[in-house]
Amino acid sequence: MKHPVYEQIQDRKVKSRLRMLQHAQRVSGNVSQTCRFFGVSRALFYIWKKRYEKSGLAGLRDLPRRPHRIRYRIPPEIVSLILRIREERRYGAVRTSLYLQRHYHAYVSPTTIFKIFHRHHVGRISLKKYRPGPKPADAPLQVPGRSVQLDVKFVPRIGRARQRFYQFTAIDEATRFRVLRIYDHNNTKTAIDFLAEVREHFPFAIQKIQTDNDSSFGPQFTWHLSDLRISHRHIPPGCPEVNGKVERSHKTDSEEFYRGRNFRHKRDLARKLRRWEREYNEDRPHLALDGKTPAERVRELVQPPNSAKELS
Repeated sequence: MKHPVYEQIQDRKVKSRLRMLQHAQRVSGNVSQTCRFFGVSRALFYIWKKRYEKSGLAGLRDLPRRPHRIRYRIPPEIVSLILRIREERRYGAVRTSLYLQRHYHAYVSPTTIFKIFHRHHVGRISLKKYRPGPKPADAPLQVPGRSVQLDVKFVPRIGRARQRFYQFTAIDEATRFRVLRIYDHNNTKTAIDFLAEVREHFPFAIQKIQTDNDSSFGPQFTWHLSDLRISHRHIPPGCPEVNGKVERSHKTDSEEFYRGRNFRHKRDLARKLRRWEREYNEDRPHLALDGKTPAERVRELVQPPNSAKELS
């Protein structure tokens, strides 16, 4: 005759486990013999015994296989947006995460964004490995205009044109605020003309200009700076890392602006470069500025703290 308890149990696994426990208690009186009879290990026997003592018949049921924490799936529209930002702006995972927070109020961790890049076979922006140079002993600059780095970048040839163009770049060390211009020639005259553009568009006064030893930044350029009461510092020969901020910004230009873009003529290049300058200064998050833009950093350093509180 069947035990009435078994009649009430519908789950076959629960019935089998209950029989095993009762067999050890009422029939064999020996756990090892019961385990051999039912073909289970002693460890598994004691697991079910402990669960039965704690929860009764409910403890003999299988636990749900559904994981306690379900992995959140990024919506397809966010994935498409991430890939579009990568294609259009060529940002890395960290900067893409900051850009999403700033412009779309959506947070996706850099690790998740990197996995999305990998899943969609998105190549690396640069194949060169970054090797940080020695950090300068001086404290980071907190005064806009105290030191501005100038340099010249050779622009890739436009279409079939044989003429070469030159990108003059000025970057403020404290804020990373930049001015970019395109010229036909690389000489002292264009350097002086570019300096006038920089002074006009920088929202602060310039105290010092730092350049390499290119002929464009020779004695005539130094004398011109002296007339403007701006000091001029030449970096040591063969040490481009001393002008590291402007050099790094040129690498960003190559990766995020020039690569994959076509320019019909010089005017087209100059117009798009102005647009890129505005994006760099006002929209693009900078990791060196804790995700802020250069324009935000300028407002932070130029505006006194008290007046900032009054405006807020």
